[in-house]
Amino acid sequence: KQPRHDKSVSSLSTKVEGEVNRVLLDMWIRRLLSDEEEMLMYRYKGIIAVKGMDKKFIFQGVGHFFSGTFEGEWKEGERRESTFVFIGKNLNTSLLKAGFDACRQTRELRFPVGTKIEANVGRYELGIIMKHWDAGNAYRIMLHNKREVFAPVDIDEYVRAAR
Repeated sequence: KQPRHDKSVSSLSTKVEGEVNRVLLDMWIRRLLSDEEEMLMYRYKGIIAVKGMDKKFIFQGVGHFFSGTFEGEWKEGERRESTFVFIGKNLNTSLLKAGFDACRQTRELRFPVGTKIEANVGRYELGIIMKHWDAGNAYRIMLHNKREVFAPVDIDEYVRAAR
């Protein structure tokens, strides 16, 4: 007897040039796994170029379980691009491509190093931008009390111009 192939099961491989914001990628994957009831993700994996990291982010998941680790340096002159493979049922390819593409870090950061800002640490506190793209975070910030914090994404909800 010939096995039947379920036509609703498919795969998608997508690649984007440039680097990805790790926080946006993580939030997108978590939302994708919890909110998309029509799609059933069997397996997904990828090699991701994370902004601010010298190593490749190797990522994989099965169902609702996923993990990743940084391994292997990007070689001198190697194109920093990210590849993602999805295998599942009722895959919405346009949603997957658009969501993955939206995780790319394409715009310049708003605040130069040395800029006085306000960082949200439960309430906004004065601080100074110390570094861009530290450990995958958009900003490393020194608060007025000398405590260092990170702003993972360059949006006002994390860091805003000093008032």
